[in-house]
Amino acid sequence: MIDQILQPFGLNDRRVARFWVEGDDVRLQPKAALSLAMLLHELATNAAKHGALSDGAAGKIDIAWQAEPTPLGDSMRLRWQESGGPPVTPPGRKGFGSRLIEGGLAHDLDGEVRLDYEPAGVVCQIIMPVRRAVDEP
Repeated sequence: MIDQILQPFGLNDRRVARFWVEGDDVRLQPKAALSLAMLLHELATNAAKHGALSDGAAGKIDIAWQAEPTPLGDSMRLRWQESGGPPVTPPGRKGFGSRLIEGGLAHDLDGEVRLDYEPAGVVCQIIMPVRRAVDEP
């Protein structure tokens, strides 16, 4: 799913490595997959307009996730971290995208979404329930 969403933003551009992507195989329910796709697309769009992807080839985005067992089943921790772009300052007000990410999509994912505007780059952390792909018959 990440490959398809980030392809238009240069995920597999051989001229410049702007993405580092690593994670466990996980199975998402359709609603969670749609919500996560919207969230990643919004993050990538914002990175292209204002963040790590807006500053020529200097910016980079690291995306990592892992499945973790919990008493109620597995959960996934995903971290989107931008670096190398223009310095980041927290917005004066929350725009539509921030509200969508931290409110509606967090609810749709049945999880938690935290968006931090660190000076070196935006960091988004997501915790949501998943099923490990290896658990499938």
